[in-house]
Amino acid sequence: MSKEKEVDVCIIGSGAGGAVVAYALGRAGFSVAVLEAGPRFDPIRYHMNKKEWEKNPYPFGGPPEEKAKNLYTYGIPEKLNPSYEYLRSKSKIRGFYNNTDRRKPPSIQRVKGVGGTTLHYQGEAHRFSAYGFKPKSLYGVAEDWPLGYEDLEPYYEEVETFLGVSGTNQNPFKPPRGPFPHPPHELSCASKRVKVGFDKLGLHLLPNSLNILSRPYDGRPACNYCNGCYYGCMMRAKGSMDVTFLPKAEAMGNVEIKPNSVVREITVNKHGRVNGVIYFDSKKVEKRQKAKMVVLSAGALESPRLLLNSRSSLFPDGLANTSGMVGKFFMETIVYAVTVLFTEQIHSYKGLQIDSRAWDYNEPRKENSFFGGVVFGVSALDLLGPLRYAKSLAPGWGSEHKDFMRKYFGHAINIFAIGEQLPQENNTISIDPEVKDYYGIPVAKVTTKLSKNDLEMLSFMSKKCKEIAKAAGAEEIVREFSSYDLSMISHMGGTCRMGINPNKSVVNSYCQSHDIKNLFIIDSSCFVTQGGGDSPSLTIHAIALRASDYIVSEVKKGNI
Repeated sequence: MSKEKEVDVCIIGSGAGGAVVAYALGRAGFSVAVLEAGPRFDPIRYHMNKKEWEKNPYPFGGPPEEKAKNLYTYGIPEKLNPSYEYLRSKSKIRGFYNNTDRRKPPSIQRVKGVGGTTLHYQGEAHRFSAYGFKPKSLYGVAEDWPLGYEDLEPYYEEVETFLGVSGTNQNPFKPPRGPFPHPPHELSCASKRVKVGFDKLGLHLLPNSLNILSRPYDGRPACNYCNGCYYGCMMRAKGSMDVTFLPKAEAMGNVEIKPNSVVREITVNKHGRVNGVIYFDSKKVEKRQKAKMVVLSAGALESPRLLLNSRSSLFPDGLANTSGMVGKFFMETIVYAVTVLFTEQIHSYKGLQIDSRAWDYNEPRKENSFFGGVVFGVSALDLLGPLRYAKSLAPGWGSEHKDFMRKYFGHAINIFAIGEQLPQENNTISIDPEVKDYYGIPVAKVTTKLSKNDLEMLSFMSKKCKEIAKAAGAEEIVREFSSYDLSMISHMGGTCRMGINPNKSVVNSYCQSHDIKNLFIIDSSCFVTQGGGDSPSLTIHAIALRASDYIVSEVKKGNI
């Protein structure tokens, strides 16, 4: 095994957490090595810039052989509760998406590449509300975070300025704040049309706050509204980590990014301190990166997997797992959506993927039959181009199919709701004892079930989405998607939760391991709750900046 020069900090993962830490610690003078499992992507070569873009997915990275292997396995799917049968996912032309009596496991499409999942995310940039950090203190439910909105507010502001976030500060459902760095994007034609329904119901459909430029900034152009955020932004208007934090970190000269580096294990010395990692390079050659400190930022699935696979005589149950909490309290995404047709052309293929949001239910309401926050929005998602539009919505063959496309292309839009799943200890990420990946590393096993609270939340989402569609004057609902029978985990968290009590949590409020002082876990796995349905990326950025300040301070004091 070849060894490489010791660095001050080795960061595993280059996404929303790792990229920010690399920049912040590089700025402070630390020598940093960032190990990223996937390759570098050139934005100009993204699929949206190719003739047959609809046939290609967003950037995954990794060799073809790896994609053929199981990346994850799943526990026994839960039996569906027949009392909520009306929540089944279905399509007018395809029927039910799940015809069984058990919930379908998630189709996890893990992004590998320099920039992590920010390569394909839709650029939502949400501050969690104050409630999101203190649900137990305010409502007696779930657990409080060991920090509050006031602790993250200056870091939210710093990262919004750095990225050039666009948005409106006229949101009555969020804490008071100053102006965004850039003005909000104008609502798309589709959002304006659906807003009629929100208005009639007394709901507030507002411009979404987005890490997508509404005007040129920092050498990057404004958005051209191609609606292809999901596929990777070839314009660089979306502030994914590969065009924002990472290039500035590398330009410092003391930060090195190593693509195609798949970490197998975090190692420790005889004193129980981490001293580096073992990883495979692009040729599947095993190497060792020595480091004085390790920052794990691989996400809510991969971070616990790596910790649980890093067993030793000192840590027989996995690294940083004295509490037994690593992998527990996994939180998936609670989603409900209806696809509706309008008689008139609404040009649903133009604009931004998710340009509007309604935060009216972002904080729990006593009159609801469930606890937790829910947000609503409008999006084209898979209805962007004619090929996918036809495959998803157009009935029949021949003339019937063609007539539908001529009449209705650009007339359909999704009205959706996203809610937070309350943390449950028995929703877990564990290690499959039998299945290994392309590199011979045991894969993660995902076990997740819905609670009564989740089902009641979905019932509310279904009712409200349909009310909005009717109030907006939609001609017909042609499709419904639901977490009831299709597990959806685009926003994950909770598997290395932060807390004050080291017996009930994995890291402290600065993402520092309770067990190992020179190990930090900085990604959505440290989340205690999901913040009322808001997207997690901006909170990950803010937590990463705060943790980086702490690291710099503690190193100066000689405490790490």
